[in-house]
Amino acid sequence: MKLAKLQLAYFSPCGGTLRAAELLCSQFESLPVERVNMTCPPGALPAVIPVAKDELLVLAFPVYGGVPPRVEGLFGQLRGQGGPCVLLAAYGNRAYENALAVAAAQMARQGFVCVGGLACVTPHVFAPALGAGRPDGGGDRRAFEAFAGAVKRALAQPALCPAALPGEAEPERKPLKPVPRVRDTEKCLDCGLCARACPAGAMDRDYRVDGARCVNCMACRRACPVGAWRFDPSAVRAWLEENFAAPRPVEWFAGEGMSG
Repeated sequence: MKLAKLQLAYFSPCGGTLRAAELLCSQFESLPVERVNMTCPPGALPAVIPVAKDELLVLAFPVYGGVPPRVEGLFGQLRGQGGPCVLLAAYGNRAYENALAVAAAQMARQGFVCVGGLACVTPHVFAPALGAGRPDGGGDRRAFEAFAGAVKRALAQPALCPAALPGEAEPERKPLKPVPRVRDTEKCLDCGLCARACPAGAMDRDYRVDGARCVNCMACRRACPVGAWRFDPSAVRAWLEENFAAPRPVEWFAGEGMSG
C-alpha cells in the first residue's frame, strides 16, 4: 500500500521514548510525520483522533512493570480504519514482558492492524546508567533500519497481516515498585504546574498523590520550575543495577520474522 504520512502518537514524560520514536520515524524518510503528544492530563486531547487507512500509526510508549503505562484512557482516542500501525516499546534494560502484546490488542480493538513491534532500550528513569546513550548510532540504529525495512515489505503485500508479538494480551496486573517522593514546601511556588502536568490525573491541587493512579513517570518533577519534587529511587536503582546491568539488544517483530 502507498502511505500518505506517518502519525506518531507518543507517551514520553522524560523524553527517552520520543527520541527513540523519532529515530524510527526517520527510517521512513520520504514520508511526512504528524506528531500527537499523548503525555498530557486527562481530557486535554480530542475525544477521537482519526487515523486514515493510508497512514501508518507509530505508537510509542515506555514500559512500566512489563506493560504500557496504566493510565486510564491512554491511547483510547486513536481510531483506525483498518490501516496499519507499528509499536515501539521503550524500556530501561530490565524487560518489556507483555508490553507489545497488550498494546497490539488495544490497537486491534480500535481499528488498526499491527504489522510490527519493536522493543528498545532507553535510559531507565530511576537508574540512568542502564541504557545510557541508547538507542545508539551503531547496533541499535541498524536494528531500527532492519525493522523499518521489514515493515515496508509487509506493507507492500496484497493484504495487511498482523505481526506475531510476544507476551500476553491480558496479563495479571502486578504492582509497581514504590519510589518515595517528597515535595519541598519551602521551594514550592504553589503554581500547580506539577498537578496539571500529571498524565494520570493522580495529583490534586493540594499536591496529594493517589498511589493507585500514579505510574511513577515523574512528569510532575519535570514540570516543576524550581525542583520542588524530589524522588528517592536509591533502592530501586540498586536492585536494577545489580540484576540488569548486561545490555539487552533491540528486538523487533514483523511479518517476516524477528531480529534480536
